[in-house]
Amino acid sequence: MKYGGRTKGTPNKVTKELRETLLSLVNKHIVEDIENLPPIKRLDALIRLLPYVVPPIKNESIEHDSIEPLVIIVQRDESNPNKSDAEYISDYNSSK
Repeated sequence: MKYGGRTKGTPNKVTKELRETLLSLVNKHIVEDIENLPPIKRLDALIRLLPYVVPPIKNESIEHDSIEPLVIIVQRDESNPNKSDAEYISDYNSSK
């Protein structure tokens, strides 16, 4: 059994001070530098810094044996063979 010292979850004082100092430097200098970059380079910088701010999203998949593929059957109206796809879509949308 351990006695004394920090309780579990309490941050180290030096680590806390270091994080606060780094955050202060970032807010004073790096943010201003990023704002002065051209838009494409600003976007690139933000994309590269994002993993340090936002935790990564876990890639999850669904595994299920009974999932069947979706089958879509498209039938043409044989009475009007010259009708375009756009006309079919327009007719469908106006019938709703």
